[in-house]
Amino acid sequence: MPLIPNFSITQTVSTPSIIDIEDTSTGSDVAITQRRVYLQASDGSYLVPTGVTTEYNAWLLANTTVSIDCLTKDYALKVVVQWLNVSNTVLYDKTIYYGFALYGETFDYGLTQNLAANPTLSNDNNFMNNKELIRNFMDSGNNAIAFNSDTFSAQICYDKVTDMISEAQYLFNTNG
Repeated sequence: MPLIPNFSITQTVSTPSIIDIEDTSTGSDVAITQRRVYLQASDGSYLVPTGVTTEYNAWLLANTTVSIDCLTKDYALKVVVQWLNVSNTVLYDKTIYYGFALYGETFDYGLTQNLAANPTLSNDNNFMNNKELIRNFMDSGNNAIAFNSDTFSAQICYDKVTDMISEAQYLFNTNG
């Protein structure tokens, strides 16, 4: 049976900088000798770990999974996996658009924990208004990916969250 290319993507709460990709393809093709993963941002740049000099991340054929440590914030990415032969000719490829939003989601959950520990934070208009903004930007970015594979709009939303996280000491009165 010929290869039907497929893969899945996950992130882990404890390591949001790492993208885990699993090859879930069915079938086989003896001509395949290597895989490559391209992580393309909405600005056209490619994400690779420090020290990688290509636009792609090599993925050994012997491994069904690969972990790529390259995220410093939330990103909306076009993820392309290629299956190649010995001559570097692409035999198969598959593209998935994905919102890597674990930094923002983790921060938002931290705010929820702060609210649970100190319910009077709900009386602070700035806390609740800013928490709602973060949730709105996260959901809007996730929806841009889910509804239209729109990495540009999603990245704008994720960047708003990143900006709010960097300004958290001014936006959230968690000492109240």
